[in-house]
Amino acid sequence: MNAAKKIRRFIEEGHDPQQMQVLKELAAALEMGRSYDLSQLYDIDMRYFDVAIDLLKDWRFDHHISSRSKLLEQLLTEIAPEQKAAAQAEEAAGGKKKKD
Repeated sequence: MNAAKKIRRFIEEGHDPQQMQVLKELAAALEMGRSYDLSQLYDIDMRYFDVAIDLLKDWRFDHHISSRSKLLEQLLTEIAPEQKAAAQAEEAAGGKKKKD
């Protein structure tokens, strides 16, 4: 189970509100790209701290996946027109050879 699901489950189960507030604020900061005071993590129990670290790992991994997707999208928009032009040129050249 990923960290976001764990946090949602903790919220639904009514876990310690002070501990959960720290996790909620961390999740919101990551999602919105805001800064976050990591010293707040020192005040929570190890169980919640581990979930916070997992959340950071998941966010980092997803962030890299997103960056790769954006790069792939950019490359496809740059390469696709070039490949389409090359394919059309090949078709045109192939069509002329058949007629000759």
